[in-house]
Amino acid sequence: MKDMDLHAEMSAAAARVRQEHIDRMLSLGVSGPAIATLGAVQAAFGISAATPEPSYYYQPGDGPAHVIMPVQEEGELIDLVAWRSSNPARWFWRTGLGWALGTDYLLPRWDDGPVHLYATPLDWLAAAGDGMCILDWSAPEIRELAALDAIAVDEMIGRKLLAILSKPARLPRVTYRKAVRHAAA
Repeated sequence: MKDMDLHAEMSAAAARVRQEHIDRMLSLGVSGPAIATLGAVQAAFGISAATPEPSYYYQPGDGPAHVIMPVQEEGELIDLVAWRSSNPARWFWRTGLGWALGTDYLLPRWDDGPVHLYATPLDWLAAAGDGMCILDWSAPEIRELAALDAIAVDEMIGRKLLAILSKPARLPRVTYRKAVRHAAA
């Protein structure tokens, strides 16, 4: 993969947002206040031409317009995710490092309420980023969700999450070696 400047790509995508794109988000159930709330802490979304690859990565520059969203971890931009407004349940990564949107909800919080888990980046955007959206269901980091006190999900996501979290954690084979005693010098 050639050298990427994710910040520049996200800034350029955010600069391409026009009223027609905002109107489309509104028609998909994303409210103006949700866009503004998320936009106060990060770029809510951008627009970029993108070419999806069979590997679920995308290349910017050519292809149809996609919604671009930043994937952050502890305030750092680690990836971008691209999806079409006509199919928000299928997304593509720029670097492949972003396993979820809203991972800061795994950090200790003052709020004791459940962490909301959303099925798609569109749903997460509509909720103003209040919660998480799993982007990579095969990521080992998903097991970190077991440390949360409560998670609020729809039934499909809940079943998927419980199936993953209820699997025993893989443990390495541990072998014992004979203790070696060193003679005093």
